[in-house]
Amino acid sequence: MVEEFGPYVVVFGVIGAVGYFSWSYWNQIVAIVAPFAEPYRTRLERAAIKTTAADLAFRILTIAVCSWGLFVFAMHPSSVVAVVALPIAFALSFYGFGIWVKTRIAKRLEKFNNQLEIALRLITSGLRAGLGLRQALVVVVSEMPDPIRVEFNRVLSQTSIGVSVYDALDQLNDRMPSQEMLMMTKAIRIQSKTGGNLGRTLEILAETIKQRRRIDRKVRTLTSEARASSWVMSGLPVFVLLIIMVFEPEMRDAMLTTLMGRLMLAASIGLLLLGQYWMSSMSRVEV
Repeated sequence: MVEEFGPYVVVFGVIGAVGYFSWSYWNQIVAIVAPFAEPYRTRLERAAIKTTAADLAFRILTIAVCSWGLFVFAMHPSSVVAVVALPIAFALSFYGFGIWVKTRIAKRLEKFNNQLEIALRLITSGLRAGLGLRQALVVVVSEMPDPIRVEFNRVLSQTSIGVSVYDALDQLNDRMPSQEMLMMTKAIRIQSKTGGNLGRTLEILAETIKQRRRIDRKVRTLTSEARASSWVMSGLPVFVLLIIMVFEPEMRDAMLTTLMGRLMLAASIGLLLLGQYWMSSMSRVEV
């Protein structure tokens, strides 16, 4: 009886203790976490995630405790393993949050780069119509959707408080780093010093970006088979695991309740993730 309800008592006890400690000393926890969260401010801005250090700490804490509770309920580990698993759950939650932010950044950056060609053509049209560079950026903000509208609007806001448009564009390049954005900022800064037809330069740059995007789409088409194969090969072991969990109770119990079964399950998951990462790296080609 004690062994049956022991894990539940431990889980609810730990959740209650963590909840009470967090409620009582939340400001102190935020003060401790804030210096660690500060380096991620730029990454959160790139991902367009509006959050504070307190919200970030609360989310990581909640995910860690909930995932640890699910682990204890499902695996019924010993007390020592349950205690050791708690800091591991915090580490995995922090790492998983980092992966989620990185994915958001990659998607937003890809969307930004896909919009950059049209933005350059709008700037070129504005320059040819007699507008200045800042006025041409206003046209981009009024005509383009997010995320390029938000980022160029931030550039205009910086210029309104005294920052030069060239420095504001350099800061934009730091927030949204890419080869296309770097070429744009360098071209505008060089043209400001040497003179010349900036509209023609940006038009050539827009055409270059268009050709790069065309090559990138062609490469993705050629590597689509390898990427699909990686997902299929990674999904097959998961499918077999689900079949075992449903139709083979003896094998399932041996895998989840014995030490050897848990070690083999952990090793299989590790090798599966390693294989997925390796095949994805092989099919990734930088243009």
